[in-house]
This record gives sequence, C-alpha cells and structure tokens, in this order.
Amino acid sequence: MSRLLELKEKLKNVRPTLGTTVVNVAWSGLAQKTAAFPFDFLVLDEEHGTLSAESAEEILRICRLCDLPTVVRIPDAVPNLISKTLDMGADGVMIPRVESVAQVETAIRSARYFPRGRKGCGGFSNLRAEDQGSVATYNDNRLIFVQMESYEGLAVLPEILEKYRDEIACVVIGPYDSSIMVGTPLDIVSPTMVKYVRDVFDVCRRFGMSCGSFVDTAAMIPHYRDLGANVYWTGTELSLLCESFQNLCDTFKKETE
Repeated sequence: MSRLLELKEKLKNVRPTLGTTVVNVAWSGLAQKTAAFPFDFLVLDEEHGTLSAESAEEILRICRLCDLPTVVRIPDAVPNLISKTLDMGADGVMIPRVESVAQVETAIRSARYFPRGRKGCGGFSNLRAEDQGSVATYNDNRLIFVQMESYEGLAVLPEILEKYRDEIACVVIGPYDSSIMVGTPLDIVSPTMVKYVRDVFDVCRRFGMSCGSFVDTAAMIPHYRDLGANVYWTGTELSLLCESFQNLCDTFKKETE
C-alpha cells in the first residue's frame, strides 16, 4: 500500500499522524531526504513561505517519486490556486483561516471532479497510479485540510462537518494566528488558547474527525495529545535545523566547559 493510502486510512480512523513542513528551502533534495523518515505527510507552505510555483512543482514531483504524501497550504480558498496546486502533483490542500461554509464549498468544487465538484482536467502530475484512471477515485484520493484560526471558525465548524464530513480529511489549528484572534497574542498555551484548542478538538471528536495542530517542536506533542489531537504537523525545515543547532551547541558547551 502506498503512503498516500496509508495516510488516508490513518486520518479516516483517527490514528496518530505525523507531518513536517517546507517553508523556504526550495532544494528538492530536502524532500527526498525527508521521505527517508517515517513522516506521514509533508506540508509545503505557500501562505507564509517563499516557495515559487516552479520550486513547489519540483518538490511535489520528487515527493511523488519518493512516495511521500504532500499537502500544500495555499494562501486562500481561491479556485484556480486549489485546482492548479493539485494539477502540479499535490495530494491535498490546506485551506487557511476557514470561517465560513462557503470557503469549504469553494475548496470542494475546485478540488473535486464532477459530480462532486467542478475541477478542470489537466496538469502533468494531476493523476497518480492510485487513481487508477478514475475521476471518482481521484476525488477520494485528494485530501482537504481545513484550518481553524478564530472563534468565527469554531462557531461554524459544526455546520461544516455536518454538511461535509466526508469531504474533509482533517481539521488543523494554526496556533499563532489563533492566539492573536482569541486575544492572547503569541501565547499559545494561555488558558484562553487551551480552551479554544480543546473546543475545536471536541467538535471534531463528535464527528469522528481527525484533528491536530501545527507543533513547533517535538516537546509540544504531549500538550496537543492531551488536548485531543491525533495529527501533529511538526516544525519547519528552518525551525528543526535551529533546534538541531541548539542541541549541538548545548552539548558542545556541556562537554568542553
């Protein structure tokens, strides 16, 4: 079974799932090295990152060849961004700042072929072997991640999942944007923020939906696990590099003092 189909099964069955992120490093060899580790998916961040369409396409193609599932966080729920990103070889899209049913409906219409959507057919890397040349199977094999980052999103989440539970693969929290929106800017472990995260996860639990959060470092995984997460979208290439550098420097200092 391919890692994409394994990822789908993990999300469907609300099992622990681990991903990481590329934000700024365009070298596709990084994705190839990442694929050697047991990550379930790789996020390419085109909302805040500096990746061009050309560099993202190369990374997506390498990930396809290395059997590493990919999810691209696009800047907004815009039809041509969603469709083109999938045409370039992404296995899924992450929709940031979801605060309405309409945003989710736009994502579905743009990511799914008729009759579930209105996606156009094209793109060098659009289809993959797992799709078996079937648009129905393609529709099942492309993942939509919904990102919660505000009280407005939380308020509409039950309606979103009531209507589109079967079209959504996962709900993830953007903790820093959320912390700003709930009134405790950049304090992602404030009591207010903890309650917000727990409330989002509680809604997801009621609908049997996989849920999780961006996680700065591995040390934060227990925090989100205890709140109810099963999906851990962990670190960026630069934050993990800095963490490794810090560990190296700390060890050097300890061993040479």
